[in-house]
Amino acid sequence: MSSELPKAETSTASVPPTLSAVGKRAGVSSITVSRVLRAPDLVAPETRARVEEAMRELGYVPNLVAGALASSRTNSVGVLVPTIANSIFADTVQGLSDELEPLGFSVILAQSRYDAAREDRMLAALLSRRPEAIIMVGSPATEEGSRLLRHARIPIVETWDLPATPIDAVAGFDNYKAGVAVAKHLVAQGRKQLAFIGGDDPRATRRWLGFRTEIVASGLPEPRRLILERNASGSVAAHAHLPDVDAVFAANDAHAIGFMAGLRKAGLLCDGPASQQPVAVIGLGDLEMGRLFSPALSTISVHGDAIGRTAATLTVERGGERKVDLGFELVLRDSG
Repeated sequence: MSSELPKAETSTASVPPTLSAVGKRAGVSSITVSRVLRAPDLVAPETRARVEEAMRELGYVPNLVAGALASSRTNSVGVLVPTIANSIFADTVQGLSDELEPLGFSVILAQSRYDAAREDRMLAALLSRRPEAIIMVGSPATEEGSRLLRHARIPIVETWDLPATPIDAVAGFDNYKAGVAVAKHLVAQGRKQLAFIGGDDPRATRRWLGFRTEIVASGLPEPRRLILERNASGSVAAHAHLPDVDAVFAANDAHAIGFMAGLRKAGLLCDGPASQQPVAVIGLGDLEMGRLFSPALSTISVHGDAIGRTAATLTVERGGERKVDLGFELVLRDSG
């Protein structure tokens, strides 16, 4: 059996309709069809209607790539997120889309899956499409990623963090201070055996560092850190790996909820207030499912929508402040 794929049969139906074909169907020149696409207000309404009807009949779709090559504009913005599986980033993507799309920009979304090598590949793929700007959650994980973005000569906006030396602009919050805030609260509660669970990506690591530093400074034993496998829920950590803790800071709400599910299974979760919880749990992201869980999840609330909208503004406006701290809020509920 041949290993080659079968060749497609040649037919006129497989050839996309052209400007010339549309013009012929509408009884106008190719230039008129192009004008309908690029400057419709300059074309008489009757002629424009004929051209648009011909495009519908033929199934004509404008070649935006060809247009971009001619004008050096693509009217697109590349957006790189760690994952679309975790809704924690959805508000940011929605916010920037709501701002950019009315301005005529399309959003091209890619995901790194918390993999540095994949992130570099996705950045290269996005840049190959000649976007007007790149917006990414976090900062480049490698020197190669930084080099790609610095040489792109387009607006670059890093989000969900506040790097000391951003490539261009940044809109986010201080992950280190978020960890400090959680640690101060748990220490004030009288918790003694603390732990951090989550991934080892740069943003989670900064949350851990702030958490750890504050706890050690308070005179308590160094907290434990459990690095979860990519896409792990956190439930496996609840009893088998952290049997003696009385407080946990999870890098995000999804990990926190998974951990709490494990605690409930182990009989270490009650439906009372935070003071009655054998193990206090605090997450990050303020997801709706955390508010609906019982007990309701305490969390760091991040202004994801505002981050997205601010990132969009930073891509289209070159003046003013290029480093915007949108802060966070410690929201206390019954879990901790």
